[in-house]
Amino acid sequence: MAESRAKRMQLVLSLTERQEKEAATRVEECKTLLTQEQEQLQQLQDYSGQYLEAYADKSGLLQVQQRINYSSFIQRLTVAIEEQRYKVERTAKVHEQALARWQDVYLRRKSISQLIERLQQEENALLDKRLQKELDELAAQQFNRREL
Repeated sequence: MAESRAKRMQLVLSLTERQEKEAATRVEECKTLLTQEQEQLQQLQDYSGQYLEAYADKSGLLQVQQRINYSSFIQRLTVAIEEQRYKVERTAKVHEQALARWQDVYLRRKSISQLIERLQQEENALLDKRLQKELDELAAQQFNRREL
């Protein structure tokens, strides 16, 4: 007998399950990277705040060259913070895309599972009808034998 549609769909389901697992792994990787980037940004912001406080406390005591050095460093730190913000935004977008991909694959896998379940129910109903028909035929044959 030919392989049932439900059994043939199992291959599609297993491939989709693998894709779903890979997509979930990608979401986790992106989430971890996003958390790291956000922590890096927070560290830079904290350091900048501490540095500015220290600069404000010492600003009256500093010579011109020291003030220039402080100002230059603060500018570089500000640029680093902006670059890190950009990295956080970019990483957040990649995470959102990975999450959307996972959701798509999840919904596809769920649909395939539901299709397989429906196909199995239809196949079982068809088998039940066949079995009932055979039982009816056997009962009719036995009844006819008794009549003879």
